[in-house]
Amino acid sequence: MKLYFENSLGQRRIIAEPETENEAWKEIHKFCEIRNFKIYYVREWRDKEGLKWYDVGSHTEFFILDDRN
Repeated sequence: MKLYFENSLGQRRIIAEPETENEAWKEIHKFCEIRNFKIYYVREWRDKEGLKWYDVGSHTEFFILDDRN
């Protein structure tokens, strides 16, 4: 699996290679904590390509989990 962060300019970078979705969540929380960003809610969905997107409250920046095999 690969976990990406996409900023408000649409620039995407890999931030971790978790083994499970639970590990991906730990990486998301760690990423936000380092930047003093509080997660107030989570919205998640899958796109047409099968990638799992997470909106953790910024509305313009997202985490994307590629858990396709």
